Amino acid sequence: MDVMDLRLAVLCVRADGILEIRFKPGLLTDAAGVQEVVEGRRRLCEGAPRRVMVVLAEDVDFELEVTTTDNAPQVADRTVAEATVATTTLNNKVASMYYRYIHHPYPTSVHGSEESAVEWLLHQT
Repeated sequence: MDVMDLRLAVLCVRADGILEIRFKPGLLTDAAGVQEVVEGRRRLCEGAPRRVMVVLAEDVDFELEVTTTDNAPQVADRTVAEATVATTTLNNKVASMYYRYIHHPYPTSVHGSEESAVEWLLHQT
């Protein structure tokens, strides 16, 4: 199993082939940290495009620049679909607004549980 432990998140290729990006709690999500995650994501998806599950920490905090920066072009060729798991009302709203504001060239969705996100991802081709 491929795993990368970065400053903001742990990236892991699961047995089902989904790339899981699990953000760590209690950290300020900044542009430099997100770029590190994007670069790690590209490395773990070098062989073929993957389904991606982003799991937000319940207490996630973002610099404003992060919520308005489009990183999708950097990973578009390596992404089948992306599901974000947002377990709080605020995280759900922020993730939903992000996907509405910034167009992604692959399917995206926001879910309240990992199980729901995985189920959705496994149906994306």
